Amino acid sequence: MISRRFGWPLAILTIASLLRVHAIGYEGLWCDEAYTALTVRQSVGAMASGLVRADDAPPLFYLLEKLSTTIAGDAEPGLRLLSVLTGVGGVACLLWAALRTGASRASAGVDDPQLGSSFGWSRRAYLWAAAFLAVATTGVFHARQARSYGLVLLLGIMLLLAARECLAGSRRARGVVALAALLLCLTHHVATILVLSSLLCWPLGPKGKPPLVVWIAVHLPALLASLWFWSVGQAQISIHHQMNQWIGHYWETHPLLLAPLLSLRLFTPIGLPGSEQSVAFPALDVVSPAWVGGSLGLAAVCLAAALRRNRRDVALELGFLFLPLSGLVLASLVTTPVYVLGRTDVIAFPAFVLLIGRGLAALPSRIGAAGLAFWVLASFTTLAPGYGLGSSPRTKGVDRRLAQEMTTSGLAPEDWVLHTFMTSPTIDYYLDRSATRHHRTWFPESAARNPASNCATPPDSLEAYRTQARRLRRKMEATLPPDGSAWVFALIAPSPPGASEKVRQTRTIATSELGYPVALLVHDLVGDATLPVSFVYRQDWVAGDRVVLRIPRSSWIETAAADSQVIRVAE
Repeated sequence: MISRRFGWPLAILTIASLLRVHAIGYEGLWCDEAYTALTVRQSVGAMASGLVRADDAPPLFYLLEKLSTTIAGDAEPGLRLLSVLTGVGGVACLLWAALRTGASRASAGVDDPQLGSSFGWSRRAYLWAAAFLAVATTGVFHARQARSYGLVLLLGIMLLLAARECLAGSRRARGVVALAALLLCLTHHVATILVLSSLLCWPLGPKGKPPLVVWIAVHLPALLASLWFWSVGQAQISIHHQMNQWIGHYWETHPLLLAPLLSLRLFTPIGLPGSEQSVAFPALDVVSPAWVGGSLGLAAVCLAAALRRNRRDVALELGFLFLPLSGLVLASLVTTPVYVLGRTDVIAFPAFVLLIGRGLAALPSRIGAAGLAFWVLASFTTLAPGYGLGSSPRTKGVDRRLAQEMTTSGLAPEDWVLHTFMTSPTIDYYLDRSATRHHRTWFPESAARNPASNCATPPDSLEAYRTQARRLRRKMEATLPPDGSAWVFALIAPSPPGASEKVRQTRTIATSELGYPVALLVHDLVGDATLPVSFVYRQDWVAGDRVVLRIPRSSWIETAAADSQVIRVAE
């Protein structure tokens, strides 16, 4: 029979595992996950070179992902296995801390459940924190994505727990702090902000904390590694700026200085409705204000309870919460926008989890249990479509179905598939899995630098894009047979409401109704014509209605005829 000491930890770990692993392959990959899949298919050398040239990420996650997919395969479950393990690992770290704290108290003969080890922590507070992380939307979401944020979250928890022990005087924890910080900087560049925040938290330690020079030395390997990655190859910060123009556009219409508060709302289940998201995240687009208010109110009560009961002890968690969020704001203001709700702010989520755990532990047991039950319901309601329960426009699978339909519609080995920004990873991944051969290219050429990113397309680049279109046409003409086709992905140009629905109904679109700059390429092939539309779709978690045009080689006009026509594609 399982003792009471291990009963609750085992139950929490079981729930966390089920929420993270159940139906892990149900949803299709979206563009960032497919980018992961295509990246880890390369050799280690090619992968590392590509990450330096065309990405803004250090290699640790991709190396571990390559190992994981070698063992488990690169279908959806295999690609997400690493994140599942790191997600369960984060909960396990908090449960291990709870068991250690309980054992320390028992050996010391302390019976007060509110007393604990360093910084006033108790076994009960750790258990509540683990329970919240087990069911919280943010924690579960990142454990079900083939991206690096689940690993960042695990290492962030390890860093925070070890930093607290180290500042309390534990010499053994110094090595854990150094290792966790180093691995963070080898996983994601934004984790450097968390490591710097940890360094700045030294004044928050008690009297027995290590000397400042020791604290700096513990963090130095991580910071040096981060500086080295920023300096090798192309400037990483420049790459990030080129790839993430859309982040800057989001913050042009949203108050960046209030971003930390938006992150706190996002960390709270159903705290931020889907209509307010800047990136893909499981959130209800239509949600009752009562649900939002109840969830935010409960979080506020927990934070207030944590502050009232542990006023001095929570300083470190507050530092690990607000310093990273403030650092993201500062980096976005000084360098380039890096503040992405639901992604980069995950570096502050571990501290939020620990504060909620303290708050739940400070409340009467029945109130804490009722609050956690409410959050379980809120999180599961949000996440349910990802398990195949109900439906949601945020459920991934459109790209997977589109690739299957292209195969059944006659995509031939001699045909060319012309991708634009962010269409390549998912479509190519699923076409490759179905062994559908084809020629692949991108337009504009900059879309090939990082297939899962976006770049600015200024109107004054008209002539440059027209030159690229002509070059691409000659390349296709060299191999495309008379009965072959070019399959072109394109956005429907910004237009009055209802334009996309009209395209869906008529299954046709004029060249002038296509988004810039793909309209230039299509115009160079067929002129200012009305074309049949093979597919109209909205890509998984990527804005804008898109079309797939199958343009037979036999319908192409002569280049001279295209020159004689005029199209206002740059407006």
